[in-house]
Amino acid sequence: MSLLSYFKPESRRRFLYASGAFAVLVLISAGIFASNGWFPSTDPLSGKRFGWFGEPLAKNAPSSWNPIAMPSATPTPQLSKEYIYAGSRLLAVEDKNASAAPPADLAVWRPSNGTWYVLGGPGSQQTFQAWGQNGDTPIPGDFDGDGKTDFSIFRPGTPYANWYIIHSSTGSQVNFQYAISSDLPAQADYDGDGRTDAAVYRPPTGGATYGVWYIQGTTYGYYTYTWGEAGDLPASADYDGDGRADIGVFRPSNRTFYSIHSSNNNIVNYSGNIPAGTDWQTVSGDYDGDGRADYAVYNKNSATWYVRQTSTGIFTPFTWGDPNTGDLAVQNDYDGDGKIDYAVWSPSGNNVGRWHIKNSSDGSTRNQFWGQTADIPVPAFYRR
Repeated sequence: MSLLSYFKPESRRRFLYASGAFAVLVLISAGIFASNGWFPSTDPLSGKRFGWFGEPLAKNAPSSWNPIAMPSATPTPQLSKEYIYAGSRLLAVEDKNASAAPPADLAVWRPSNGTWYVLGGPGSQQTFQAWGQNGDTPIPGDFDGDGKTDFSIFRPGTPYANWYIIHSSTGSQVNFQYAISSDLPAQADYDGDGRTDAAVYRPPTGGATYGVWYIQGTTYGYYTYTWGEAGDLPASADYDGDGRADIGVFRPSNRTFYSIHSSNNNIVNYSGNIPAGTDWQTVSGDYDGDGRADYAVYNKNSATWYVRQTSTGIFTPFTWGDPNTGDLAVQNDYDGDGKIDYAVWSPSGNNVGRWHIKNSSDGSTRNQFWGQTADIPVPAFYRR
């Protein structure tokens, strides 16, 4: 016998009407809660949990649905996903909260097939992107300002050189003619808008005394600056800490750095404790973590670094790498402590490259055999 049989016909009608009204009210309420995000939920990307009415839950909260449940004594590890893209193509999915992965990725560009290969932290899978051809020069930078390094190359041409860039934010491919083949790429963020600016340094030609900088600022627009002499090596970096790269050069003839501070247009030069030599590589960066780039140069023949930390004001020599073996400096922040680490890339035996990194956070050494001997190392922040 059903429950409705106990009611008189009139009572049954009232009961059915009331039940229907209650069901409609429940459905309307559920719709309101859902549209406003008031139900307990978990964000699928960040892993964050929310309780009733969108209130954030503690990481160790045992339940999203019970509003009076007490947090557990031991916090539950929270995992979240980081999606790594090359344009619209998904490269990999990693644990965003993992602390073992260094912020700077190992990366190489292979001239033989024009392909970029990127290797993140321990446990990451190698990813790749075909972009470029033999004869190009890789010029990585964050040209679209999304916080990720873009695959980009500089291609000599007649009468003008070409830049080819894949914007990591959209996957769009950009190419434009800028500079001539003999120019030296000097891309950096000269206007402080968070985007790398296309720039080159043209050494003096045709009897000229000084070189010329050609800069295509994403905010300030195109401009030129006469600065530098024959034999100078571009060394632009944010030496004064104002968020903008300063035009700078290293002059091997007298082992002196020259730069123009963008904050006040002061021209400065620094030298001392750097012996005569050949085969120099500029490696300026923030080695002491004070927010200002330090003037630094690496001698490939002696495998010696000369870094003028702003905290000390003197050039301090440091040997890292093997002399006369072709080691290339690949300085970057590999341990995530906000300081540049000494690092070299060596073409070792069996057609394998070796990354030899000294972590500034604890002085430990990281050795990674990865890449091929003919590759060009291009470490940067490809996946943030």
